[in-house]
Amino acid sequence: MLPSFTTTGFLPLGRYSVSLDEAESLLVSAPQFADSGTRPTLWDGLHNYLDRFLTLEDAYPDALGGHPLLHRLWLGGSFVSAKLDPGNIDATLLIDIRAERAVRGRPGSKWLTDAFKSRDTIRRKYGVSPVRVGYQPVGHVFQPERMSAEERTYFMHRGVWDDWWQRCRLPGQEDRSPSEASAAPARGYLEVRL
Repeated sequence: MLPSFTTTGFLPLGRYSVSLDEAESLLVSAPQFADSGTRPTLWDGLHNYLDRFLTLEDAYPDALGGHPLLHRLWLGGSFVSAKLDPGNIDATLLIDIRAERAVRGRPGSKWLTDAFKSRDTIRRKYGVSPVRVGYQPVGHVFQPERMSAEERTYFMHRGVWDDWWQRCRLPGQEDRSPSEASAAPARGYLEVRL
């Protein structure tokens, strides 16, 4: 069952696992957004942005060995709120580093760099403000002493963005950066299964 926006205009606390179609149903085609002038266009931009990754996957299935480039997509910010006309889609893309390494250097793989090089450029072209987190499966999560530096970095970045998407900026503050005062979880976000 899809979550509903609370009276604050945000999802209840937590990370909600949804399909891409469910995310569209909640964030674009829901009756409350029928008069939105930005949501359908931003959603189309997100599809165009994601299609670049899927095209790479389709081009190199043997090299990828069954690993998708996009492990998961986290959506947060004003697009995952009751705001009628958000300005962009804030997204964290968990990129499977095994798949990324498998296609690096092949035709079209420059996209894996360009997709995150300039958030402003991507936002202007696609309406998406992306952040990359290098995903990798880790079997020994309760033994951090066994983790490689790369595995520790993955857990740190994953935790940073999980924390950020549950925060709300404090009203009336000139400095809108994360702070101790804004650290308490105040909203939920979506984890999109692709």
